[in-house]
Amino acid sequence: MKRLISLFVFFLFQVFQLQAEPDPLVIGMELEYPPFEFVAEDGTNDGVSVKMAKALSSYLGRPLEIQNIKFDALITALKSDNIDLIISSMTATEERRKSINFSDPYVTTGLAMLVPNDSPIKSIEDLMTGKWKVVVKLGTTGESFARSELKNTTIVTMKQDPVCALEVAQKKADVWIYDQLSIFRHHKRHKDTTKALLKPIREEQWAIGLRKPKLGEDDSLRGEVNKFLKIFRESGQFEELANIYLKEEKKLVSSMGIPFIFDVKPSQKISQNGIEKNNTAESDPWFFIGVSVLILLTIIAFWYLTREEDKSIHSHESFSINLLGFVLLWIILIGVCFFIFSSINRSWHWNWEGLWNSRWLIFSGWIRTLWISFSALVLCIGVGIGLVVGSRCSFRPLRYFCRAYTEIVRGSPLLVVILFGYYVVFEPFNVNNKIFAGILLLALFAGAYLGEILRGGIESVGKTQFDSARAVGFSRSQTYRHVIIPQAVRRVLPAVAGLFIMLVKDSSLLSVIGAEEFTLRTDSVRSNTYTGIEAYFLLAVGYLLITIPLAYCSKRLERRFSYES
Repeated sequence: MKRLISLFVFFLFQVFQLQAEPDPLVIGMELEYPPFEFVAEDGTNDGVSVKMAKALSSYLGRPLEIQNIKFDALITALKSDNIDLIISSMTATEERRKSINFSDPYVTTGLAMLVPNDSPIKSIEDLMTGKWKVVVKLGTTGESFARSELKNTTIVTMKQDPVCALEVAQKKADVWIYDQLSIFRHHKRHKDTTKALLKPIREEQWAIGLRKPKLGEDDSLRGEVNKFLKIFRESGQFEELANIYLKEEKKLVSSMGIPFIFDVKPSQKISQNGIEKNNTAESDPWFFIGVSVLILLTIIAFWYLTREEDKSIHSHESFSINLLGFVLLWIILIGVCFFIFSSINRSWHWNWEGLWNSRWLIFSGWIRTLWISFSALVLCIGVGIGLVVGSRCSFRPLRYFCRAYTEIVRGSPLLVVILFGYYVVFEPFNVNNKIFAGILLLALFAGAYLGEILRGGIESVGKTQFDSARAVGFSRSQTYRHVIIPQAVRRVLPAVAGLFIMLVKDSSLLSVIGAEEFTLRTDSVRSNTYTGIEAYFLLAVGYLLITIPLAYCSKRLERRFSYES
């Protein structure tokens, strides 16, 4: 009995101890930005921001949890209550303050430029005149500056720092606009091919991002963070971090007569009063009507795609059963969406205005995705037919090449094919048109799958069909044209239609090389307006507006060309 009582008391003690522990301080950062945020060789998180985060968690008396999140998704994670703070070298801008709050600044830096070593560009004034190709990283202030100030330039948006630097090093772009430290660091990696213009285009300040409090919520965390930054600076810990991680950069800026990044004066502190949103959105009835028609046609196609045709019962009764199931599906779908959005609404500040103001940019990206996918399909048909013919010809090396190509491509991820093809294979040929390169790479990738689909369709036709055609006097080409191929096409039509739908969705991966299709343009608008769930919802709906009608057309073609075997 005493043992049971002791165990019960021990259990209660453990429960109370767990309840007494403070909640962890969850901080989001992109660990791909040395020396501020990165993963060390031993696998641990390291950098200036990581040391700051550890000191802040100790100051607040809360255990630390760091989440590695892509930079353009950090604000979304903060707004959706997945993290408590953002410490990721984020510039405090008025546009971002529409979505989140910021602490006092802890870094003063500036935008700089990376150009090819033989570039005529000397300053930002040179970019204002003439048509240049500017590469920027998605979601950064370099992108917002280029889009607002450089009206005559072609802007290419990429998602990773090394890719932006590679664009300049390979002269695929004329200039990369980013912060001074990053430009200097990437110039050191490409000393022979690039030149760093470190004179600041404009001054910027980094701060810690905090969630906007809901009505009646406590906003004491921002005050605590500001107190910590003041103590951290006065105790000389910023100076210590600079001597550890930024010794070379500190020496460089001193030689240029530029104040070091941690030298933030009180007069430089940013205001917390953000710009109020302009809730008046311009009306566009033609756009609204066009999108409504597309949605209506998609719903109708979805109805015909999902209904069952049961010929054993009366057609009117079959229609009623299908309609009842369709209505139940939409009731459940609307209920689930309402539950999800009502839950999110507790912590999320919705911002549809930015997406609406960029509606035609997003819609043009949607149209571009359509013709990219269609062009890739037309080309991949040629590739697939060529692989089938080559794999069945009498020339053994050609047969081996076609089979080897098929297996290598089918065994490689599309993302790797796109990156390797654009930056390695196409580089000697000076192919700089990203849309053309993307279409060609999609066609070469999908062609391997289409070749296997066509080969399987041809081999599914019985050998007796071939022998019978030859017996009545058909030549080999006539046999394939009039007997084998018509039957094979009927059998592979659903798979080919599925391949086209796959091409539509896979075209979104072209955003990694900066091809401005639907995904990249929506991502660009999302990063500029700092929306999150709104843009992802728009992406999902946009792709459904393409894939559902395609699936319906595939089903119609399958029924039209069906036959009794």
